[in-house]
Amino acid sequence: MIIGNCRFADDVLYDTESNTWVKFDGDGAATVGINAVLAWLGGPIASVSFKAVGTVVERGKGIGAIESPRHFDTVKSPITGRIVAVNEAMVTNPRLLNHDPYGAGWFARLEPLKKEQELALLKAPVMARGDLQARITELKIRCFAEFPDQEMYEIGTECSAVLVRLDEAFGSSPKGTVVHLVSDDPTSEIEMIRWSERTGNEVLETRREGNLVHYVVKKTQG
Repeated sequence: MIIGNCRFADDVLYDTESNTWVKFDGDGAATVGINAVLAWLGGPIASVSFKAVGTVVERGKGIGAIESPRHFDTVKSPITGRIVAVNEAMVTNPRLLNHDPYGAGWFARLEPLKKEQELALLKAPVMARGDLQARITELKIRCFAEFPDQEMYEIGTECSAVLVRLDEAFGSSPKGTVVHLVSDDPTSEIEMIRWSERTGNEVLETRREGNLVHYVVKKTQG
């Protein structure tokens, strides 16, 4: 499900007030995580902390926290339950939350304690759409095709010079690196096409906003 260019999973239930989701698993446990609003709100997530396994948390209370250079937030549980596992991979790679919040970036697994009472408080994707759209608008969330590893704001710079800097950034970065580039050069769209053809790297998205053009580019070579 795409809302305002942000991707939301279709196979989970949402607590739109806390920007979290839950998926009840066949083994009786429930996997919970953050949605795209929190994943994109504060930029690259730099650290993650969790409540201890075994802790009982009430719906709406914290199961952990996330921190980025521009934002700190408590991750609130969408259900009441006992924490049975946390995603330890995020301690060393917290940006899993940015890149894959509904998959590898899951936050914790809980043993539900009030499932029947709380199901009515959760929303299927189609019912959550309006609330999610409102949160995106309220918080001014801007999502792109992929979460960028780097950002380049090149205002007032000729595109030829910008592309030299982009080549330098990619030259020292691993394959798969994603860069969000912003330019106001009127020739940039043509130049970016030529750059992609020359380097073999991919322009994932082009988005014009007024006199600015946003590019999301991915290093696919080298």
